[in-house]
Amino acid sequence: MNTKIFVKIGWLFILGLLSYLFFVVFLLSPKVNSYLSDIELKTSKMQFEKVVNTINSRANIEEDKEELLKEITLLLNGITLGKYGFIFIFDSSGKIIYDPSKEFSTKNFPDIKIPNSGEKSLFEEMKKASQVKKDLEYSWNKIFDPTNFIYTKISWIEYNSKLDWYIASNIYKDDFSSFVDGINSFILNISMVLFLVLSVIGIFITIKIIAPINKMYEEVQKVNISLNELESGIKSKDEIGFLASQFNTLIDQVENNRKNFEEQVQVKTKEIQDRLYFDELTNLKNRTALEDDIKDSDFVSISLVDIDSFDDINELYGFSTGNLVLVEVAKILSDFALKYGVSAYRIYGNVYCLADKKMMGFSRYDEFISELCKLFKNKPIKIDELDIEIFINVTLGISIAQEDPIKTAGIALKKAKKSNMKFFVYNNEIDTKEIIKKSIYWREKIKIAIEENNVVPFYQPIFNRNNEIVKYETLMRIKDKNAQGEDIYLSPYLFLEVSIKTKQYLQLSNQIISKAFTDLSKTQKQISFNLSFKDILDVDFIVSLDKNLDKIDFDNKERIVFEILESDYITDYSLLEDFIRKYRSQGIKIAIDDFGTGYSNFAHILKIRPDYIKIDGSLIKNINLDKNSFEMVKSLIEFSKAMNIKVIAEFVHSKEVYNTLYELGIDEYQGFYLGEPSLKIE
Repeated sequence: MNTKIFVKIGWLFILGLLSYLFFVVFLLSPKVNSYLSDIELKTSKMQFEKVVNTINSRANIEEDKEELLKEITLLLNGITLGKYGFIFIFDSSGKIIYDPSKEFSTKNFPDIKIPNSGEKSLFEEMKKASQVKKDLEYSWNKIFDPTNFIYTKISWIEYNSKLDWYIASNIYKDDFSSFVDGINSFILNISMVLFLVLSVIGIFITIKIIAPINKMYEEVQKVNISLNELESGIKSKDEIGFLASQFNTLIDQVENNRKNFEEQVQVKTKEIQDRLYFDELTNLKNRTALEDDIKDSDFVSISLVDIDSFDDINELYGFSTGNLVLVEVAKILSDFALKYGVSAYRIYGNVYCLADKKMMGFSRYDEFISELCKLFKNKPIKIDELDIEIFINVTLGISIAQEDPIKTAGIALKKAKKSNMKFFVYNNEIDTKEIIKKSIYWREKIKIAIEENNVVPFYQPIFNRNNEIVKYETLMRIKDKNAQGEDIYLSPYLFLEVSIKTKQYLQLSNQIISKAFTDLSKTQKQISFNLSFKDILDVDFIVSLDKNLDKIDFDNKERIVFEILESDYITDYSLLEDFIRKYRSQGIKIAIDDFGTGYSNFAHILKIRPDYIKIDGSLIKNINLDKNSFEMVKSLIEFSKAMNIKVIAEFVHSKEVYNTLYELGIDEYQGFYLGEPSLKIE
């Protein structure tokens, strides 16, 4: 047999192997590692942005800065970015507001320089990065290598102007690459196996093809062989069958290895997702998972479980033993949760949560609380590794069917600990059972009304000084039947609060606004709508409002008035100003409702310059008898007149009140004395 061709094949094999290894080591592996590292980096950045959004939203609601800082501290204690990264906060003067690592709080932050940067201040560079919205990368050392500043850190920085806080991440870049350790060797091993399999198949195929060719060559040399003998010597049918078989094997092997690689990627992706939603120590779901799990639930009951005097356990036995206690408590609570069909979470530190999204029966809930209080009584936590038993007590904070269950459960927990009680139910002085029954009743009533299109607008007329109707205020009603089968109309004070809790409020508002906009064609008068600051903050509400407004031409929009509740807690006047500017440009008029009862920030009123100010009924109803109310309203009228703002008085319920207001110079009047709300509009 001619051996030269096999020498050539051998060289091709060696060159192919080297090329293949070069491809795997220098091209494929880095790309896979980079892909997985990027996934982990993006996941951590999303987690950071979610924390920033949470802090910003809490800052808009919570005015007590100390209470806000406590809430944020609890939040940040449970957050880990990447493998060991964390979030810290400082202000524009360089004061450290919160630093879980204590790395910066023990030093003067503005004096800290970035190594190998030409004496650049870390504080100033972070502020600059925040202003230009860029990630900051800089060199730093590590605890185990304090003298070498060769490790790259990444910081994402966001600025909250209201609090004057910079919220920054503190994380090493190589933390992300550590998540993909072992991928290189895995890829290399798989690649080598695949290459060897392909090589063996190639050698067999080559031998099977070259052998008959050599035989043909020898026969041709003899020149005395017939064509039929030559063809029979090749055995082409057998060789083609063999080639087909080997090719199929090769395809199967490639497909199997592709599937194995995809499975490995899916495993790593799941690991990254688990880090976002699961507590590493106890393997319970964390606070982030809890918030996602309950965000779409109508009724949620939250029971926070706090291990009493847990710091004493850490001091007495050490942190490693404390962690073992946390793990054992998690196991006990998980078993308990299964018994009652609830879900267990670790919120932060030594605080756990049992969440009920299905609303167990009332008698069973009494049993649930009673057993939970007794769960650890006279039942020690066994630490097998140390062969010791530790007794613990717990305190419970419970929230049942509240609008913000995690927050209200936290308030209940603080109340229980402060009062030295075993548990405290938020608003437990109210008959919780009746509240839930009422909520369930009205939820169904609202659902039926929405489905049957029975949410209807009532209109209360508003009169000018000539006793002429100039506008109507739109009021929400639900059409229903009484015991005699007669039509009745239910006022919103019965169901509005429940609709907010059960997330049905948007559907109610959408029906009312849509029908009232349709009724614009029935009258030449103005029609006003009540909007709360919460409505203005609600993106879904604004989208729905804009869709309805898009159906109306500019002339009709000029007859629409938005009454914004001044007594509603307005946390961001700049946002309110943006809202007013947007809709005023469309021709819509603006009124400040319930004026005189809320914050009454006259400086902002000057900026907003509403078309109308509507004085609250509490100042109007006794104005003919109450001197304080009289003087207050008189001052408000003088202020409004100076600003060229029309004044409306509501709750005009008697002739005496009307006459007093008329003498004071009120521009427009609303109340039962002049006209009650009805379906009628002229």
